[in-house]
Amino acid sequence: MKTNVELDDALVKKAMEITQISTKKALINKALEELIKSNTRKGMLEYFNSSVWEGDLKKMRTVSCRVNSIKKVFPNC
Repeated sequence: MKTNVELDDALVKKAMEITQISTKKALINKALEELIKSNTRKGMLEYFNSSVWEGDLKKMRTVSCRVNSIKKVFPNC
């Protein structure tokens, strides 16, 4: 998609220095990718901090809990 955008020269220069990205197009694409990742993570955190998800993550990570979960699925195991 072609578009014309007026960018802050100082921000572009600093971002190019930090990221070692040499073109404005690549820099903007990278910035958009990072924005999407960041907002996706925020959405997941909001979901896990809400009352929608119920569970004890520490307990789920224990070996005995995983073994019991496997036994429920595979009783002859």
